[in-house]
Amino acid sequence: MDSLTINGFGSSGGGTFQTVELNGKGTINGDVECKQFSCNGAGTMKGHVKAETVKISGRASVHGGIAASSVRIDGSAKIEGDVDADKVKIAGHASLSGHVKGDDLIIRGKASIGKDCEVEHFTAEGCFTIDGLLNAEQVEIKIHGGESRAKEIGGRRIRCTAHRSKFLSLLKPFLPGPALTAELIEGDHIELANTTAKIVRGNTVIIGENCDIGLVEYKEEFRQAKSAKVGDSQNI
Repeated sequence: MDSLTINGFGSSGGGTFQTVELNGKGTINGDVECKQFSCNGAGTMKGHVKAETVKISGRASVHGGIAASSVRIDGSAKIEGDVDADKVKIAGHASLSGHVKGDDLIIRGKASIGKDCEVEHFTAEGCFTIDGLLNAEQVEIKIHGGESRAKEIGGRRIRCTAHRSKFLSLLKPFLPGPALTAELIEGDHIELANTTAKIVRGNTVIIGENCDIGLVEYKEEFRQAKSAKVGDSQNI
């Protein structure tokens, strides 16, 4: 099986390859299926990518979707279709217009998702925007001072905590208010800090520092920090 490499300015049709490597300003006109796909330059994919591993270290524009075992974005990526992968790690900047599905999504950079995100484990230490539903078994969000939002968040265990550092403590008076915003947060065990939400619903709900919640609905336990604002709480 042949490999495809574009080092300078160049273009190619799609097809099935062992590896695909875009090191220059390359364009692929069609769908690609390969074991390894990498973009280290400024690559444009005018089709879908199906691969075992996808790594974007440069700047990539994908007009279709991506299906892979693992996707890693260290550079900048704009993907217009859906992303379906076992593991997605975003350390750079990613604009994903479609749905995201998989096992693990790790955000350490900045990500925007145009539709729903359905994964087993969602971990964010960077900033994210999800226009649809974030649904995961485990949701772990560590606030570093940036703004993140999702329309709705659902999961079995949801934790949003503030990242502790001396540097951020010094900047605290200058940082904006709550860093996570959602209309609805619903799960079994919910623990929140620095969060604004209209409704929080769960079995156990712990509302920590710097939260502004309209309504809390809980079945078993509800705790609220002194600095948190809760409009109403109901045992359901």
